[in-house]
Amino acid sequence: MAEKPYQIVDLNFVSLYFLDFEKAVAFYTDIFGEPDQIYQAGPHYGWKLGATWLTLFESKVGTAVNSNPHNTEFAIQMAEPGEVDRLYHALIAAGCQPIHTPEDTEMYVPMHYCCVDDPFGVRIDVYCFIDSPMSE
Repeated sequence: MAEKPYQIVDLNFVSLYFLDFEKAVAFYTDIFGEPDQIYQAGPHYGWKLGATWLTLFESKVGTAVNSNPHNTEFAIQMAEPGEVDRLYHALIAAGCQPIHTPEDTEMYVPMHYCCVDDPFGVRIDVYCFIDSPMSE
């Protein structure tokens, strides 16, 4: 494998900019519970998800001030396959469009994976690493 130009350890601080800001805040609150941080100046809302933060901003402070995010995706790592399935079903019940139903697969490593598109066009991947015969 080629040497990387930078030593990146992790991807953190996912930020999404919404035209439908109040609806987006309500949607993500329904899924992840009350925000862990609310900054009225701005405003913006943050949820601590594992080792990083998901932050929602109004589109007027982003690069596409008249629209929701375009072609945006984030991934949530879960503890085990049952949790992947549980969050997938909660996302569908909340109005997400199913894109890939939960299954054991491999992308770089064996994982249990699914994805959905939220009502604002953001793709949400949900996964956990698994030990699987695929890796043999």
